[in-house]
Amino acid sequence: MADEKEEVRRAALRFYDALEAMLSGKGAGAMSEAWHHTDAVTSGHPIGEWSQGWDEISATWEEFANLGKPGNGGTKISALEVRVYGDVAYTIGVFTAAPAFGGGRMNVTNILHRANGVWKVIHHHADRTPSLEAAVDKELQAS
Repeated sequence: MADEKEEVRRAALRFYDALEAMLSGKGAGAMSEAWHHTDAVTSGHPIGEWSQGWDEISATWEEFANLGKPGNGGTKISALEVRVYGDVAYTIGVFTAAPAFGGGRMNVTNILHRANGVWKVIHHHADRTPSLEAAVDKELQAS
């Protein structure tokens, strides 16, 4: 069980590393790799409504990636806890947005599924964060 928990932890950290890469201007490729690409995946971002299905979720990550540029990074995940139930697991933690995006802190949850021996995200949720919404609006107006 300890090995499974560590595999899930690494998969969750790949998700947050991919988010950092996007905001730093490195595109959404790593984020795409972190997810299962099915119609059943879901996401609730801190600045928007629910997204359902990989096509819709992928489009939201591309929007975030378009805001990325060198110097916009600096995100942090802390208090990451892992629970594993067979081929399904979830993580909870506290995410701190990059300073360029308001530095807001939010509770986050990820659900992961193991298919063909690989853990990938099937659901992501982050609390709504007004400071992040304001920072993204400002970035959008500047671009």
